[in-house]
Amino acid sequence: MINDGFEENVIRETPFYEKLHSTYRNNASFIRNFAVLKKIVRRDPFIEKLEKNGGKELVYLGRRIFTLQDDFVSNYLAFLSDESHVDRWEKFFERYSKHLFDIYEDFVNGVSANVVIFEVANRKLLRDILTKRTLKEPVEKKTFISERCGVVINHLFNYIRNSLTKRTVVVDNIIVDSYEHIPFVPKTSCVETMRMLGQCFLKKGLPEPIFTAILKGVVRLYYTDEKKRIIDAINRLSSLNKKTIAEVFKTRVFFPDENSLTEIVDALQKRGRKVMSDITNKERSIEEKIQSIRRKITDTTNIMSDSLINLAEDFSTEEAIENMVKRLHRNVIGNAYDLKILKWEYQECLDKESHLKDIMRYKPADLAAFITKDEWDPYIMLLLRRREDVDDEKLQLILKDAMNSIRNDDAAEQLMSQYRTSALLKEKYDSQKAMDKFSSIVDGIIAPLVKSIVMEELVDYYPKLSGIMTAEGVRFVGEEASSGRVSMIEKDVNITPSVEASQDANIQRYKNLTSVLVYDIRGSTFMGAKLKNAEKESAIRNLFQESMLYVAEKFGGIPIKDTGDGGVIFFAKNHYDIKDEKTLRPEHGSTLPAVRCAIEMAQEAKLFVQKNIHRYRDWFREAEEREINFEGGTYAKLPPSYQAIFQIGIGIASGHYPRELYLDKNAFGEHDLTGMLVREANLYSTVKAKGKSTVICDDATVYNVLLNVDRFSFLSESGLRIDPVQLNIQQGLEYWEKQRTTRKGFILDLYKIFVARFGREIADAENLRIVLDDNNIVINEGADVKLSKAARSKMLFEIYAEVLK
Repeated sequence: MINDGFEENVIRETPFYEKLHSTYRNNASFIRNFAVLKKIVRRDPFIEKLEKNGGKELVYLGRRIFTLQDDFVSNYLAFLSDESHVDRWEKFFERYSKHLFDIYEDFVNGVSANVVIFEVANRKLLRDILTKRTLKEPVEKKTFISERCGVVINHLFNYIRNSLTKRTVVVDNIIVDSYEHIPFVPKTSCVETMRMLGQCFLKKGLPEPIFTAILKGVVRLYYTDEKKRIIDAINRLSSLNKKTIAEVFKTRVFFPDENSLTEIVDALQKRGRKVMSDITNKERSIEEKIQSIRRKITDTTNIMSDSLINLAEDFSTEEAIENMVKRLHRNVIGNAYDLKILKWEYQECLDKESHLKDIMRYKPADLAAFITKDEWDPYIMLLLRRREDVDDEKLQLILKDAMNSIRNDDAAEQLMSQYRTSALLKEKYDSQKAMDKFSSIVDGIIAPLVKSIVMEELVDYYPKLSGIMTAEGVRFVGEEASSGRVSMIEKDVNITPSVEASQDANIQRYKNLTSVLVYDIRGSTFMGAKLKNAEKESAIRNLFQESMLYVAEKFGGIPIKDTGDGGVIFFAKNHYDIKDEKTLRPEHGSTLPAVRCAIEMAQEAKLFVQKNIHRYRDWFREAEEREINFEGGTYAKLPPSYQAIFQIGIGIASGHYPRELYLDKNAFGEHDLTGMLVREANLYSTVKAKGKSTVICDDATVYNVLLNVDRFSFLSESGLRIDPVQLNIQQGLEYWEKQRTTRKGFILDLYKIFVARFGREIADAENLRIVLDDNNIVINEGADVKLSKAARSKMLFEIYAEVLK
């Protein structure tokens, strides 16, 4: 039995959720920063939790904590501008620290990793507020504020952590080794940050411009290992284009020279030749299919042209000619759609080939455009590759050139005079002493600074200071919260934890399936009774069947059987080859074509009545004309029994070949399907609903669609969408929570298709029994369905082209 937990797991493995993860959690920035943190910090509960969550640590901050931290920054800045009001500041700080301690203690709740999460999130929030408040201040004043703020904030958090040790094992090394070694610097550029830390550099023994000059010389040496990793990654690429190349480089900290770029270009060209061969083979295969379809169109057109001439010469009824014309139309349109898809695939190959040729002509300078460079990368690389030293001769040149940058800075010049040594005819510096001081600064300033920057990149708090977030962002945070992957500091929003399936649930078995669609004409018996003319009944039925087959072939369906009162359509990824008799083995793929086909078939059935209503008088002239006046009639005026003549029931069942479905030739040499999926789809097609056609499918069909579409949302009584302009994040999360917990199905947004659990709106009792001909289906409130004639149990869904009222 498929349960709600399994469905929750399916939702989290969909491409849409993968896209949300790559955008908001497990993005390139995270991958890079997390790799850096693991290398520069010893094992820590905070890192373990990040690794367990598979991405950024997401923190939801309540309104109280926002107000508290905003008040702290405002009051402390006011105090620094006039320190005579010390009493007022102390009274505020006493209240503030007590409130903060209560929130801190409540959130940590004995979990060591929560200590770091709380502090990083709050320090990041404080830094953002401070940045906003000091944006227009000069560097000198920002430096003063950052030093004073750092002392107060470090003292406060250190006091709270020490107080917590009475009940919690506090592992705070990562905090102590980073934040408590440097001032609390507002977010600003790397250059300005270095200027604000200028006094710290002087105290450690090197002016900041000198340190920066040495740094530039050091990092140029660190590219060999990364170059090898990049070449290995290129050799693994299955497709070669600007996007895949950018993916290789965007997470790397890499400063290549000309020779390294040349080696990478050679690797690209070698890989490009292999990819080009694959594209050429695919183009050849598509060309063969296109030529085959063109021959088929020509042959079919010639045959039907002769048939039309024969019908015209031996004229009996208009229906026979119309039926033939419609069959010709269907055949040409069906093949035209196949040609359109193949031409699109061929053009896609040509585009790939063109782009690939461009890439294979790349020069080193072209490749450099793909290399992502962040202003903090040199400092990160410095921590990752600290074993190599700069050659003494190169270092002497670096120091000599860097001295120009500290002219007119008496303190810096005086400090550097200590490094000068006697040398014959030229100025020289004590390189060993300079490198020792350089290493001291790396340990005492750069390492703590980089750790704090990386940690704040790995922790994201919500809501942002702007209070505005995209609808997708709200949904992501909500889903992550329901999965227990969001830390809630002061819960303003109560998220209901979602049920999870067992860990061994194999979601990916639904990724690729084949589908069978069975449709049943509702009013065929009524029509036969009214017509009392088998020949006319056959002509009308054939006309209707042509309409259905036209839609089926448009979506790549393979007509298997005309049952008289309906038909059987098969959907497989390689429908071209099956129709061309090249294979009888279906390939698994997406069930979306079957779903879209079913929706359009139901719409076409209604349209068929509207198109042919003017002919009802001729078709049903043997019927009781007093009862129905067809003259000038409209669809809306037709009695229900006549409206229902061409309503259809459609059932879709999806699964794996050959276990659940088998394609073969029957005794007449025609394609035939056997297996439990055919029986189940037939059963679903017999479901009747008053006044409308129905489309019923199984859970496998829906889960396959979800695992293959780029976007979907929940079908719920609470509405269809969030307007981020009108809703703040709290309102958005509350809206999302209501939508998620009350959902009865899904919306395939790009196709405007609505999928609801079958029977949900009518299953008031604990169990509801629906009689379908001689079969029984028992549906409970969760739409779990047990077939009385089989051991299988499925969940059924109904598909609509519009929202049910």
